[in-house]
Amino acid sequence: MTAEDSRSLPVAPPPRPGMIWLFSGVWLLYLVYPIGTAIALDDVVAKVFGLVLIAAFAIVYMASFYRLRTSPDSITLWPQAPQREVWIALGTLVGLMAAATVPLGGDALAFSVYISALAAFTLPTRQALPCVAAMAGVVLLLPLSISGWEHQEGLAFQVGVSGFAAWGVSQIIVRNRGLAAAREQLAVLAVAEERLRVGRDVHDILGHSLTVITIKTELAQRLIDVDVVRAKAELADIEKLAREALAGVRDTVGGLREVSLDGELANARTALSAAGIVPELPSILPPMDRSRAELFGWIVREAVTNVVRHSDARRCEITVASDSIDVSDDGRGVGNGGVGNSTEGTGLVGLRERVAAAGGSLRLGSDRGGRGFHLAVSFPPTIEMGTE
Repeated sequence: MTAEDSRSLPVAPPPRPGMIWLFSGVWLLYLVYPIGTAIALDDVVAKVFGLVLIAAFAIVYMASFYRLRTSPDSITLWPQAPQREVWIALGTLVGLMAAATVPLGGDALAFSVYISALAAFTLPTRQALPCVAAMAGVVLLLPLSISGWEHQEGLAFQVGVSGFAAWGVSQIIVRNRGLAAAREQLAVLAVAEERLRVGRDVHDILGHSLTVITIKTELAQRLIDVDVVRAKAELADIEKLAREALAGVRDTVGGLREVSLDGELANARTALSAAGIVPELPSILPPMDRSRAELFGWIVREAVTNVVRHSDARRCEITVASDSIDVSDDGRGVGNGGVGNSTEGTGLVGLRERVAAAGGSLRLGSDRGGRGFHLAVSFPPTIEMGTE
């Protein structure tokens, strides 16, 4: 990953100044050679001129390194400095190196190590590697064309190594900062997913419970003047449902909510009967694992809630197999003001997401006459290997 590649990742703060000084200052060791050459000069003017150029080079190098790697305009994980500033800094350093060859001769080529390191740290890979190669070529070939200069094969190799080392360190930092940003992004996504799950569960719990409570309240109001005993029984059921809904919300928020297929079928029988809909439910359930039974419980809850709310049906049938569940009614159906009249509501969308996450498929529809509503969920059958 190059600095360019990291632009699509989350923005990270610039690196600490201490890291900048460490990575840039470590190369100052190579100034020992030109400094020694300058001090050994007999001409005082040349000696002072050489030392001034060495000091100016070190100052420009350190300032450029710090400025280009902590640029306020940076938008990448390992800040990529503006290209114009990078080339100005590199051009200035090359100019100082060229000027230093006047008093120092071939020893001024030691500056190329710093230019190579700065280029590798601040330029994109496709530009940095050619720069490093060019500096190594200058160090290798220039002494061959100037009489009296020592050959610098060793220095040329050091230029290449220093550039490669600087580039390698920058890539490690890019990857480490990218991983840190990715972890932060995953944490944010996990929180968002958990919020979605809690919201979906709360909707499923309250939607079902409040629907049944509303129906039972209406029934109790009608019975209170004609059958007080039954009205009291309905009110007692309402209180029980309200307490169960409150407990369900608390469990869901705490991540402890569990739904059982047996319990939801029992609740469905109560809700359908209270709404005047004849329930046709299975009396014996096939064997299935716990996660499948919980998912089928959510399906029963959402489907029955929609039947009670929207279908105006007289009958509701639920059939359960180990790898499928079907809920159907004889109500208004799709396109007639029934469950699937236009677009799926929040409950059905959440249900479809649950089923898809578990590897199943959900189908909705009505019969050919547009009557009734049918919700079917199925999973690929489990193949059991027999013995021959």
